[in-house]
Amino acid sequence: MFWTADMTINNKNIGASESRQCPPSGFTLIELLFVMAIIGILVGIAVPNILATLPDLRLKTAAKDLVSNLQRARMVAVKENRSNRLVFDSGVTPGRYFFDSNGNGNLDGGENIITLSGYKNGIDFGTGGSGGNNWDGDPCNQVASLTFSSRGTANTGTVYLDNDNNNTCYAVTVLTTGGIRLRKFSAINWE
Repeated sequence: MFWTADMTINNKNIGASESRQCPPSGFTLIELLFVMAIIGILVGIAVPNILATLPDLRLKTAAKDLVSNLQRARMVAVKENRSNRLVFDSGVTPGRYFFDSNGNGNLDGGENIITLSGYKNGIDFGTGGSGGNNWDGDPCNQVASLTFSSRGTANTGTVYLDNDNNNTCYAVTVLTTGGIRLRKFSAINWE
């Protein structure tokens, strides 16, 4: 006996094409709307928190860039065997600083200038909410310039940066050894 596609056993067709109904695939409109509502709620919670942290992140970036530029000024002074100076100009709002390549204390053509307005969020020279006192309880005195000698040493001074929030402040201190230290004031104390 030969088996063919249309033979039946116990009244069931073996091998013949049966019409089967597959369950519907995909998502219903209600399921999609529910997922979109959940995503909308999560975005509504996350975006304000992210936007609230941006001013402090930009302030931190400005402080770290200042540290990098001070290190660069020190390296150039040692490499070229001459003094190299950064001048901090708080006479404009927002402030700026520049590499004084000829040492005259004035901004001349060709000198590299960094404007604090590029960081946005009102970043400027200032002491934030520190009450005008540094980590030792002494008044926060903004240095006008920092000079690195050909040996990598420097005059001591501190540059203070804050933003519109006025609750955070960064202090960038240059030591006589040429070392650079970054400190942060956040609401209550210096870290």
